[in-house]
Amino acid sequence: MKKLFIVSLSIAFLSACSGGSKNSGKALGEEVCDCSEKANAMDAADPKRSAAQSDCAKLQVDAWNKVKDNQQEADEFNKVLKERLEALLKKNQSK
Repeated sequence: MKKLFIVSLSIAFLSACSGGSKNSGKALGEEVCDCSEKANAMDAADPKRSAAQSDCAKLQVDAWNKVKDNQQEADEFNKVLKERLEALLKKNQSK
């Protein structure tokens, strides 16, 4: 189950792919990552977990649609997702 989670999270992060503005690539990437981390931290037996993960996936698509036409913002968005995913993978490997 843990491996499936990591693989699906990796695919979600990688497929999405200067921040003071709420709609900057960096800020949107942070928002997506925060949402995913909170949803995935919920107990697997919690019936609301699946809905929360689905909401995060929709948020990711919406965020990507906001930045995809601006290469700099898209790069920042993808950079945040990559950095957060790498940190999550390192954390999971150390367990």
